[in-house]
Amino acid sequence: MFTLEKSVLIDCQIEEIFDFHCDTNNLPLISPNYIKATIIKIDKPVRLNSEIILQILQYNLIKTNWHIRISDFEKNKIISDLQIKGPFKFWEHSHIFELIDGKVKMTDKIKYELPFGFIGKILNSLFFKKLIHNQFVFRHKKTKELFEKK
Repeated sequence: MFTLEKSVLIDCQIEEIFDFHCDTNNLPLISPNYIKATIIKIDKPVRLNSEIILQILQYNLIKTNWHIRISDFEKNKIISDLQIKGPFKFWEHSHIFELIDGKVKMTDKIKYELPFGFIGKILNSLFFKKLIHNQFVFRHKKTKELFEKK
């Protein structure tokens, strides 16, 4: 199992950034241009046990369906999604929100495991670990830009 944790401090209201992350329609606003996410199904409003099915197209080549369930949800504190079916052997992603000196510390914590056993571990070391890290660096940068422009 691999873990990635990335945080950013954003000068905004915690309610505003939490609500933004509850709306899956905002995903394209903070995703790199080589990732296209299309919502196939979503239980609204997002809450504990909501299910979301996304179609993800990467680099205009790789298309996968991703079925997730909200496994932890506490207003203005945490949203966690757990993969039910998708490209990973295991995937859990938590958005954690904390107030620090009048700003919001937003942390993404990702626990994941690639399929294919030993080969998956090699692919993670060579490629996926950096790819996932870079996606979250991009997301944090875009989120900070969106919220601090207002």
